[in-house]
Amino acid sequence: MRQSVTRAATEPLEDGQVAPLHAARPAIAAAPEQRKGFAAVLRRRDFRYLWLAQLLSQLADKFLMFTLLVFMYTLTKRASLQSVLMIAYTLPSVLLSAPAGVYADRHDKRALMIGTNVARAGLILLVPIAQLFPPLRGQAWPLIVITLLFSSAGQIFAPAEAASIPTLVTRQQITEATSLFMTTVILTLVLGVPAATIAIGFFGNQAPFYIATGLFGLAAISVWRVRVSLRAEQAVTGPTPSILRELRDGIDILRNSPPLRLGLYQLTLAIVVVFTIFALGPVYLVEVLKRSDTETYIVLVPAMFGLIGTAALLGQRASFPRAKTLVAAISGAGLSLLIMGIVPDVLRTHGQPGLMVPLAVAVGVLFGCALGAMLIPGFTVLQERTDTESRGRIFGGIFTVINAAVAIPLLLAGVISDMIGVARVVAALGAILIIIAVAVRWFGWQRLQVLEPDIAPTAAGLDQT
Repeated sequence: MRQSVTRAATEPLEDGQVAPLHAARPAIAAAPEQRKGFAAVLRRRDFRYLWLAQLLSQLADKFLMFTLLVFMYTLTKRASLQSVLMIAYTLPSVLLSAPAGVYADRHDKRALMIGTNVARAGLILLVPIAQLFPPLRGQAWPLIVITLLFSSAGQIFAPAEAASIPTLVTRQQITEATSLFMTTVILTLVLGVPAATIAIGFFGNQAPFYIATGLFGLAAISVWRVRVSLRAEQAVTGPTPSILRELRDGIDILRNSPPLRLGLYQLTLAIVVVFTIFALGPVYLVEVLKRSDTETYIVLVPAMFGLIGTAALLGQRASFPRAKTLVAAISGAGLSLLIMGIVPDVLRTHGQPGLMVPLAVAVGVLFGCALGAMLIPGFTVLQERTDTESRGRIFGGIFTVINAAVAIPLLLAGVISDMIGVARVVAALGAILIIIAVAVRWFGWQRLQVLEPDIAPTAAGLDQT
């Protein structure tokens, strides 16, 4: 029986495409080596190349953001232009994510990912090249334009990559694959800034641009090595629907599917919490822990290990109670922030300030565990409950919502912390999360049951319950 299932899952379609590996739902469980742990999904050749492309491109992206800020200040000595650069970097994520998702549904995702990586490599190489021409040397506007185009290309890559994951693994392996991708995002975030600092220190402030160009080039080659077809599942007959029409179709799918809505809420909540802490982190280090604002590793590294631990745990289990995991994750995140907001003052009052950094490390691990338990199941639900024909536009819409939501903490967190103090803001955010967890447990528990994997319909993206 297992041989027949394997043939059904990989048999060519009439147009020469390959059916998604999770399209056939086997009557018996997959063998343990096929569904447990990161090693199992990395044994799949095509997924391994996609993950390697993600690792390289994410590292290059995080590497570059810090470098661009440093380079802008070196050129102009004006902090205000650093803010303009950040707007150029983030604006495309709000405006282009949804149309990019529609575009990914219409075209070969493999070709899109190769093209966008090559485009980003070429664009970032223009930064040092521009300094060779006297009219452009020392000018801010070429850097802003290049950053805007660079970020725009990245918005095309993101939904194409996210929509490709379920095509390259079995349905039972989606959690492991999602765990690995989420872990990679956090790992590159932690490594990107110190790697850029080392490169600038040893080789000068233009060296990271050449290194990033090479990383994007390697990412393009890695995607090129993927053999499974990532083309659109169905050819469009008749007039091509407008982008707005397809965006409305994606919104309708989200609105009519309770699991997708809950997965979106879960993912958005996690991202908003992360970026709130990211925005408050340097101030918290200085005002509460009495450390340098550059010592973010005190919290980031423990949080990374916590997230990796959660990812490994979830990846080893074929199924887990997602409703309970979500409530526990929100509670854990709230508790960790509540401790970080209240306990340091208590330690200082009792003459134990030396315990604040060990406390931050321990709570960082707890926060990372909770973050992983929010992010990974939420992203897994979104992968499981969409189909290959609409997954790109749905992820494009999801990324638009998330990117717009991220702007709120980035704009307000600093202002509120100036008014009432960063420790109180962190404690208040923790209290809010605990209240949300209690409310979800007592008033929304039945609704959460749609997140459980055994409820997933075959055509999940069309769930109308």
